[in-house]
Formats: sequence, C-alpha cells, structure tokens
Amino acid sequence: MKFLDIAIKDLYQIFKDWKTAIFLVAGPIIFTLMFGFMFGGFGSPDTTTDHRLPVWVSVGEDTPVTQSFLAYLENSSVIRMTPVDPARSIEELQQAVNDEEAAGVLLIPEGFTATLIEKAETHLEIILDENTTTGITVQQEIGTAANRLQTAARIARTSVQTYQTFDDKGDSNQLYHDAFMRALQAWEAPPVTAIETRTAPTGSQATSDENAFAHSLPGMMAQFTIAGLIGAAEIIIQERKSGALERLLGTAVPKFSILAGHWLAVFGMIFLQFIVLVSFGQIFLRLDFLAAPWATLILSIASCAYAASLGLLIGILAKMPEQSAIFTLIPMFIFSGLGGAWVPLEFLGEQVRQVARFTPVYWVMTGFKDILLRGTTLADIWPSLLALAGFFVLFFIPAVLIFYRKRT
Repeated sequence: MKFLDIAIKDLYQIFKDWKTAIFLVAGPIIFTLMFGFMFGGFGSPDTTTDHRLPVWVSVGEDTPVTQSFLAYLENSSVIRMTPVDPARSIEELQQAVNDEEAAGVLLIPEGFTATLIEKAETHLEIILDENTTTGITVQQEIGTAANRLQTAARIARTSVQTYQTFDDKGDSNQLYHDAFMRALQAWEAPPVTAIETRTAPTGSQATSDENAFAHSLPGMMAQFTIAGLIGAAEIIIQERKSGALERLLGTAVPKFSILAGHWLAVFGMIFLQFIVLVSFGQIFLRLDFLAAPWATLILSIASCAYAASLGLLIGILAKMPEQSAIFTLIPMFIFSGLGGAWVPLEFLGEQVRQVARFTPVYWVMTGFKDILLRGTTLADIWPSLLALAGFFVLFFIPAVLIFYRKRT
C-alpha cells in the first residue's frame, strides 16, 4: 500500500502550512457570502413596496365606462395608476415624463365613452418615451387594456343587434351596458389561465427554492476546487526538482502507485474541502444537501475525482511552480466563467449556455442545483455524474501517458 504512504506524505506537506487551509476553506466561504449578497441571499423579498411603473392618468370625463377601464388598469401587475389634475397642461405632463417622475401619462378625453359605444374605438393619448424599455412596456400594457375594452364594446354592440333582431322592444341601452360589463368581467377572470410552476421528478420535492446561496455556494465549491490545485501540483513539481522522484523510481514502488498516491492526496484535499463547505451550507445557509444525501455524496466524489485528475496532469506538465499557477488559473477562470459559477447561465446568451456544457464546472453546478432547487435524487443526476466521469478520463489518461513517457 505504498500509494497510501505517498498520499499521506503529500497531505502533510499541503496542510502543514496553515495558510493553505485558510485559502481552501475561508476563500470559498467569503466569496459565497459575497455572491449570495449580490443576488439577494441576505434578505427576504420586499412585499410592501409597489414596484410597478408609475403612470399618471388625466380623466376628462367620469362615466361607468371610464371607471371600469381605470379599475381594470389598476389591477395591472406592470403599471400603477396615479390620478392627476385634468387642468395640467400637456407641457407639464411631458416634462414629468422627461424628468422620470412618471413612466408615462394617459389622457382620457371628453367623449371617450360616446366614441367607444358608437364606433367601438378607443381614442387615447399617451405621453411617454418610445425609445426606452419603460416607455415601450407602458405602451404595451395600456394598449392591451384598450384592445380588451374595444373587444368588450364590439361584443356589447353585437349583443344588442342580435337581441333587436328577435325583440326590438327591449331597452337597448341597458342591454348594451349589461353585455359590456359582462365582457369586461370575463377579461378579468379568463376561463384559461397560464400558471408557471417549477416541477421536480416524481417522488422528490424542492428543498432550497428562492435561496440565492443555492447558486453561489456550488459555484464557489466548483471554482475553488480548481484553485486549490496550485499547491497540490507544486508538491509534484518540487518532488521532481529535488530528485525525490528519481530516488523513488529507483525503489520497488511501481510507477502507477506513485501516480495513484499523488492523485489520492489531491482527491483527499478537495473532498475535505467539500465536507466543510457542504456542512457550512447545511448549517448556516439553510441549503438542504441532506435532503438527498447519497446524491450529494456521489456528486461530491465525482467532482473531486475529475479535479484530482486535472491537478495530477498540471503537476506533471508544469516544470516550475510559477507554471503550475498559470496552468491552474487559466482553466479555473475559463471553466468558472463559462460554467456559470459567477453568474447564472439564465442571464447569459444561448451560445454561452451551449458552450458551458463542455466545462466540468457546468456539470458540478447543474448537479448541486438539481439537488438543492429541484430536490432530485441520485437516480436523477446521472447526466452530471456521467459528464464528470468523462472529464476524469479526459485528464487522467494524458497524465498517465505523459508520466510514463517522461520516466521510461
């Protein structure tokens, strides 16, 4: 079991300097808290503040139709209606939009109701900046409401015409009003409603939904897994430079045992880091890793295994300690940036999301976020495990081939 002796020796060299332990544990925790704070991890959603876009409304007439129209707009989840004095000039209202006091101004003129009843048309004037996203949003929201109002008017007119075809003695005005109000009420409570839900596989449940740390902690775990390879690779470099490797090769220790010992040491270092960070997330950040303990354990092992192979390859390729830092930091930044460790991939373009699949960090992130946000089990994270196994082979085989070629 010579490879165990080599692994223990490497671990002793790694952890004899307390700064290494601080870097491997304190670093990811600090960055986890920082990124979590950026994405709202320290606060609960503010349900008391109205974040809708403020829209001023100047009403030229007060009728049941205008009241129904404004009541419909008041229920909007996008804009917030605020009445203003109809005597205010257009110039003043335009200036309010320019000064961003209001996202827009809606003007309902006199004769609005009569035009709607007679022609089923809405004559509205909206003051806004069409060159901004805010202005476009306000215009679309009011336009949608106006179209529904026109549709209700057409339905009411059709109802009156149909009724008069069979009975022309009824009160057409009352019939129009009843049909119009029923149509408006139908818009407010449509028979079919689209509901967005998050689903999880059968038999599972979401465990850490809406927790910003469910992204930042796996992201920093994936990033610092690679960052910690600098020290591990330097041990292999120093062993080669000091001649210790040559002396070891002159003994009865097989070459593969040497490789296995170094790989096991890197694996043990990273796995210890994972234990600390998973425990920190479970205890202090309310991230329920233990909702799927076997999935968390196997995914952690797969993540550490690929990273240990990468560290072994870096240690064999680098000739100087400075090179080990370069060879480590370059893949760390590339894999972390493209893999979604810093910013959720949902915020990035489709092309970036496609490229992200070719990075191991993406699969580490996907696996842990599936566990934390979607409550998946071990049987459901096999794509991540399979991908990480592929990266393990991708890094481990070249490390073995290069080591044998250099030392034969």
